[in-house]
Amino acid sequence: MQKGNDNSRRIITSVEVVDVPPIETESYVTTSAPNESAGVTQLTKEEVYQFFNGRNLAFLSTLSKDGSPHVTPVWAEMIDEFILINTFETSAKNKHITNDKRIAISVVEQNNPFNMVSIKGRVIEQTTEGADEHLKRLAKKYLGIGKYYYRKPNHKRIIIKIRPEKIMGLSIHPAFYFLAYSPWTK
Repeated sequence: MQKGNDNSRRIITSVEVVDVPPIETESYVTTSAPNESAGVTQLTKEEVYQFFNGRNLAFLSTLSKDGSPHVTPVWAEMIDEFILINTFETSAKNKHITNDKRIAISVVEQNNPFNMVSIKGRVIEQTTEGADEHLKRLAKKYLGIGKYYYRKPNHKRIIIKIRPEKIMGLSIHPAFYFLAYSPWTK
């Protein structure tokens, strides 16, 4: 780097909105670390818990018998280091988990879709013990009432307990939403 070259220390403080594509020869100031983007932060353990404390839907992916993915939106909570999901015993997701314990979960914050977490893990327990009370707790959290009116009487509830093995998160401040849109990309 040459002395007197102040472009390397220049910080972008505003964005010019134009209706023409950028010129190929224009130079841009980039962040110092190639793997980091402006406004992106790593999630802390507490921030991961916040995804499950809020009313955010979790998208659970299981593997069907033929190996194809099966994705379902579910209510979920995180207690200690485990993720708990409530379903009925004869559901497709529960059948898939019985055959293959590997799962993936994705949670996107409802108020900021650029705050997200993806989790790979394994089911370590499937139990009916306390499942009805757990469903009431989740209904209170997600619906604001302690009763789940859509439950069919013959559906026996089950709690699926998941141990996360890999957690990947992303948090982008809402001020950076405009960066995701470019009229020139196809």
